Amino acid sequence: MRTPIPALIDLEAFESAARHGSFVAAAGELHLTPSAISHRVHSLERQLGVVLFTRHARRIELTDHGRAYMPSVRHAFDELAASTAGLFGFVRPVRRLTARVPISYAVTVVAPRLHEFKQEHPDIELRLVSAIWADALAAQDVDLDVRFGAGNWAGHQAELLHRETATAVWAPAFDTGSGDGDGDGDSDVLATLARHPRAHVLGMENLWFQLLQPTPAGLTSADVTVDTSLAAIELACSGGFSALVPTRFVSRHLADGRLRTAAGCTVTMSEAHYLVHPSSRTALGTEATLFADWLRTLAE
Repeated sequence: MRTPIPALIDLEAFESAARHGSFVAAAGELHLTPSAISHRVHSLERQLGVVLFTRHARRIELTDHGRAYMPSVRHAFDELAASTAGLFGFVRPVRRLTARVPISYAVTVVAPRLHEFKQEHPDIELRLVSAIWADALAAQDVDLDVRFGAGNWAGHQAELLHRETATAVWAPAFDTGSGDGDGDGDSDVLATLARHPRAHVLGMENLWFQLLQPTPAGLTSADVTVDTSLAAIELACSGGFSALVPTRFVSRHLADGRLRTAAGCTVTMSEAHYLVHPSSRTALGTEATLFADWLRTLAE
């Protein structure tokens, strides 16, 4: 009588999680939720009567039993893949990429042109994680990490992707006192911006002070503070506020007339967008390198 073996779906979850060192990454590969992966691994552990992973706060690690079992499971899947290809023809492997990108950058810069990348690389299955905060996912759960900041993150290497400027923008209905919004009366525009409601982006409040100095530019009761440039842009589009946001984010809005600006309403930002990866990772994977190269073309 054949010895019973664990369910294939449980073995598949174990193999993927062990290979990636992450339930989250395994979930992305198998198109499941991390909790489903965890449940299947736990089911396998119950069947075998041993613990296969040590669970840490933000990572997992194979136990001695897990390390001993992994080669046999991996070999079994390799044999199954080879047999399938031999009998039924070659099955193209799926190339997957998980990229973590700040949400405002993802919506305003990446999304409008992402179809170009997909046309060039239709075989790469892209998972774009628009995390607002950089630590929303563990480093091992992403293949490519784009962050906005000063370029110094402990335990990580950072490569400059885009230098940035910030531009004050407003809707045509927002009265800046410049008349046509084409740059006349720049000093009057800045003075008006200081008096009227402004949208502040959390962490970038100093930009208004930099633009409007020596005019008082502190936060007033009429102002609103939001946690993304994307929200600030929408407030500007509403006509009730001006917003000071990275110029790259509003290039389309300015081009199609949804927003306006004036000469003298742009400042240089000390922070920028960087490609970031753990210092322990020697190089980006093939898919991540292709996506990084494409992001660089957006800067050009």
